[in-house]
Amino acid sequence: MAQNGLVIIKVLDLPGVSGGCACSNPTLTPEYAALLQQKIAELRAALEEAYPGRTSVAYVDLREHPEEKEGELGQLLATKQYPSPLVVINGEPKYAGSIQVKKIVKDVGSILA
Repeated sequence: MAQNGLVIIKVLDLPGVSGGCACSNPTLTPEYAALLQQKIAELRAALEEAYPGRTSVAYVDLREHPEEKEGELGQLLATKQYPSPLVVINGEPKYAGSIQVKKIVKDVGSILA
């Protein structure tokens, strides 16, 4: 159920969690960061088009938000249980490793129905 009619989507990211240099870890490259921001923008636009004013999308870099990193969801990435990014919908981890815009839009539609 949507809280106050608003579905909250968080994209948790922990670049570099697998360790090593940028050459062996694509999450440390500028290209990865740009692609991730592009996908988040696509997600925001698709959700706003489908459900105007009924969703909120936030990007959370866990390196910059230690309180989130120490939380239950942040620990899923920090302990390598899931790959970055982790898409969380209304507090529930749903997708890991990529941002699947069409699937997220469909899931949000189910929540709002």
